[in-house]
Amino acid sequence: MSVRELAGICFGRSLEGVFLALAIRVHFDGSGKEESHPVITVGGFLANEKVCEDIERDWEFATGKKVFHLTDFGTPKCKLDSGTWPIPKRREFLKQLASIVNRTGCHILSASVEVAPYNAFLANSPHAHVNGPVFSGCAQAAIAIAEHILKKESGHKQKVGYVFEKGDRQHEIAKMVNEWDDTNSDLSGLRCLSFLPKDTTLLQPADLVAGIIQRCVIAAHQALPCLDNGYSRTALYNYERRYSVDGVTTAVVSGHDHDRCWVINSKTFTVLDRLSSDFFERYPEVLETRLKQSPFKPRQPKKQNR
Repeated sequence: MSVRELAGICFGRSLEGVFLALAIRVHFDGSGKEESHPVITVGGFLANEKVCEDIERDWEFATGKKVFHLTDFGTPKCKLDSGTWPIPKRREFLKQLASIVNRTGCHILSASVEVAPYNAFLANSPHAHVNGPVFSGCAQAAIAIAEHILKKESGHKQKVGYVFEKGDRQHEIAKMVNEWDDTNSDLSGLRCLSFLPKDTTLLQPADLVAGIIQRCVIAAHQALPCLDNGYSRTALYNYERRYSVDGVTTAVVSGHDHDRCWVINSKTFTVLDRLSSDFFERYPEVLETRLKQSPFKPRQPKKQNR
């Protein structure tokens, strides 16, 4: 599905039949699995429709319209046949893809969350149905980063379309976006949420961003007992020593790793819990609706045998 097709579905056409040109697109993808990784990352990019069209065109030219997936890159499963490429060619190709998305007018952004501390927080949270499992909490943090960027750049009142891969934790993310309409907030009618197939062109650069940043935070986690430094969040550049020596990490995040790519620490979710309590005091009908929607319940930690 192209940028213009998605914009039409979300926001319709003008009377002249032209797609709304001011729509902003935010494409996200997740990297890591709760069952096997100590950290989860949701990353991607934010750009206006024109820049997204340029990324889409250049990406399809570079890949020959074959589906790119970082996990498969350099293996026999890669549809680009990169498994047969020498390492220098793989490195330069990844840098080429990085330059397509890390361009003027495009914001690279990400949220990474440590799994064990998040689950410990969730076990005692009165609002587990809001936060959801670690991927959902991570995705909602990523959306919050995007909204902060929009406010900072006076784009808060523009129409914005958020796109995730189909099959990602849709429930909590969708409820979060729907509440902007249900409570008549200043974002009412200005946000669209879509879940599209993995082969959607603009989800592929989001996959690159999320995967490369995930590799960095996993390397940092292996070197440190934990990533939480006591602050609410930690900028990615603090782990610059863990960027890949081949320059690919730098190519992806350069210019964005000080204020748009973050490791989200436990203090953030504690604050969000308090905000949720205040929110539901003001909108008890929303809480009642949420609790009727088969709410997520965190798994209880296993009791250790003594």
